[in-house]
Amino acid sequence: SGNGVSTARRYLAAAGTQNAGIVFGGLVNSNQNITEEYDGTNWSTGGTLITARHNLGGSGTQNATLAFGGGSPSAEDSTEEYDGSTWSAGGDLIVARRYIAGAGTQNATVAFGGQNPTGVVSCTEEYDGSSWTDSGNFPINISYHAMAGTQTAALLGMMIKFDGSSPDQTNEFFEYNGSSWTAAGNQNNTRYAGAAFGTQTAAITAGGGSAPAGHQNKVESYDGTSFTNETTMVTGSNYLQGGGTSSSGLAFGGSGPAGSGPNQALNRTEEWNDPSDGTRTMDVS
Repeated sequence: SGNGVSTARRYLAAAGTQNAGIVFGGLVNSNQNITEEYDGTNWSTGGTLITARHNLGGSGTQNATLAFGGGSPSAEDSTEEYDGSTWSAGGDLIVARRYIAGAGTQNATVAFGGQNPTGVVSCTEEYDGSSWTDSGNFPINISYHAMAGTQTAALLGMMIKFDGSSPDQTNEFFEYNGSSWTAAGNQNNTRYAGAAFGTQTAAITAGGGSAPAGHQNKVESYDGTSFTNETTMVTGSNYLQGGGTSSSGLAFGGSGPAGSGPNQALNRTEEWNDPSDGTRTMDVS
């Protein structure tokens, strides 16, 4: 395992793999524009975002990253593209929002959900490398969610639903095929604002929050049909991010219990490994 991120933060975004990860934006005492890159052992400083923001979405790879939406503190519609050293402006989202999530590559990302001054939204948008277009809407309004996979095969869950008189935690997951959403298997442990990485049929979920239990250290794997409980994280947290595959991934940053960091922001990195001998581990950095 490697070292923690240089700047502890929550509400951040991420992309990449276990040996080539990237994290950007977030919140400590104020909105952050910091980018950090991971080489499998250490984090190093990259180019700064044009707009400091928190609760933004991220997708892509370390050298071809997409950042979109978020709060600065108002809901953002701006998109930025990273080439491994510098962020540049991309096409704006149709609907400005924070608490947004996405999945895919810099030139093919799907983004969904979030909040803006009008409330919680259910719209789906797809990015083609230059502009966003409307796509298949979700049947309910959600926020505090996580996504994994690709633009045409995405997995969505770890969320709070806003489809009734009050927000509801749920263990439901959904799959996106590039045009519409359908129900997937339910997670064993109800959590929101956690990390998800991998593909639609081979994913890992880590951490998250739940009421009244608080910060969670639960880890589960998904095989395209059902979830299985795995070795827990060392540190329970929510509002964290992750990256990688179901056999080799990362989880980092986030918010821990009171007293765990500046404004509860964490800098720790944990690596997920699923070796061929079947001994799955989550190792702290």
